[in-house]
Amino acid sequence: MPVGRSLARGDRCVYDAGKRFVGVGRTAWFVEFAWRLEQGCRLMDNITSELKTPLVELLLSIADDKFVMGARNSDWTGLAPILEEDIAFSALAQDDIAHAAALYEFVGQLTGEGPDHVAYGRSPEAYRNAQLVELYDEFDWAVAIARQFYCDHFEEIRFTRLRRSSCTDLAQIADRIRIEQRLHTGHADAWVVRLCKGTEESRERMQAALAKLAPQACMLFEPTDGVAKLEAADLFPKLDFDSFERWTATVSHVLDKAGVELELKRPDPDQRGGRRGVHSAEFAPLLSEITAVYRVEPDAVW
Repeated sequence: MPVGRSLARGDRCVYDAGKRFVGVGRTAWFVEFAWRLEQGCRLMDNITSELKTPLVELLLSIADDKFVMGARNSDWTGLAPILEEDIAFSALAQDDIAHAAALYEFVGQLTGEGPDHVAYGRSPEAYRNAQLVELYDEFDWAVAIARQFYCDHFEEIRFTRLRRSSCTDLAQIADRIRIEQRLHTGHADAWVVRLCKGTEESRERMQAALAKLAPQACMLFEPTDGVAKLEAADLFPKLDFDSFERWTATVSHVLDKAGVELELKRPDPDQRGGRRGVHSAEFAPLLSEITAVYRVEPDAVW
């Protein structure tokens, strides 16, 4: 089953002339990318065998974050606080799934596997998403927004780095995703401020959600194995600022507007989390639901 087909309920899957899946919703911009893959274009001329495994680890961490976040947020379809937000949040979930699909396609070129297998065919410990995105929000809107808020600011920094990659095709994918990612960030920022400046109840719930998720949010920065090699090769180049400090600064800027004070601590480098396959108890049941149809007939062609 094509990547993203089962996750964003009511999604608008896009197919090419051959009826093959190439995207979801308004983010089917990687049609051209998929076509280039089919034409045998080489995307990794400057990627040596030594760098392939670290690059796969990094890209899986990005794609898995997007994939799992899209699954969690799609649960809000039909349940968001207002109609306009129901549409908006569903669209953001579709975006995340489409972004994941593009990256899974790229990973498949590195590993020789199909994108559906990359997305659905791994064991839970082989997924590299942060524990934050797999968190069950219990349909608490404040928790869903806090999770989105932390992740979106983190993704902007990560795609800013990736768009400068020495691998041209990867840089182009990152650049296109980053444009849409900025819209996601603006949406989350607006809701954080809105809830913190709303009623007494909305402020208390938003502040509580931000504080509760802060430790897991900081673990977004847990490095994947071999990332130093990718930095040295400019596949994932360093920026002229510290990524964690920039993230805390941008997050704190929004929180200042909202009138919230929150301490964000750099994670312990020895602490193991989702980037190294250590997941919460909530992840295995979620993954089982996501992969249910694929496991019934993994070789099905749609």
